[in-house]
Amino acid sequence: MMRSSIICGAKTLTVQNLRVYDHLIFHGPCIQSVRWKKKPIWLPLAKSKLYKIPPTPVPRPEEYEELKRLHNNYKTLMKSLRQFFVDYEAKRAQIFSEKVLKHNAEEDFKICSYINDKWNKEVATLREQRLAEERELRVKEIKMKVEEKAERDLNIQERVDAEIRKAKEEVATFITRDNIDEAIKNALETIVNHNVAIDSNGNFYKDEPVKVASSAAELK
Repeated sequence: MMRSSIICGAKTLTVQNLRVYDHLIFHGPCIQSVRWKKKPIWLPLAKSKLYKIPPTPVPRPEEYEELKRLHNNYKTLMKSLRQFFVDYEAKRAQIFSEKVLKHNAEEDFKICSYINDKWNKEVATLREQRLAEERELRVKEIKMKVEEKAERDLNIQERVDAEIRKAKEEVATFITRDNIDEAIKNALETIVNHNVAIDSNGNFYKDEPVKVASSAAELK
């Protein structure tokens, strides 16, 4: 480890203020040394100079004029800057006053209302068009269903009429109170043979019903 009197020409008092001597070794180029003529800067004023008033330095005329010019420029700039902040604050207070805020809110409400009304009209127009198209499609659908129902009812009516005509044609074969005796007589006289034969071609062969002569006919 290096001695303190060798490092950068620093004094022992300066080096002792550091915690570690290695700090000077590794960070020597980054350290700025301060030299004092008589005593360190942190020591108080000497008692012999405590009440001594140094003479006021008198600058040269050209230096005085230059300092006066710089001072006037500084005063002018600072006055302009202060006036700028005053004007800005006054304008800000005027903008954010209750009356202005209320007026701005009313204007904003009017603009929003106008935009909302315009949007509502556009939406209403589109809605009317959509509803008109839906009504037209609904009318066409209803007409088509009515036509289909009329056609379906017509088919049903035709089937009903055909069944009615068929029933009217079969009325003659119905057994009524007037022809019940004749029907019983025909049933007794007609012999039905349920034995049926079928060949390989699917043809049926059955005997024709044999009508038995009644005893009254035999007697004749």
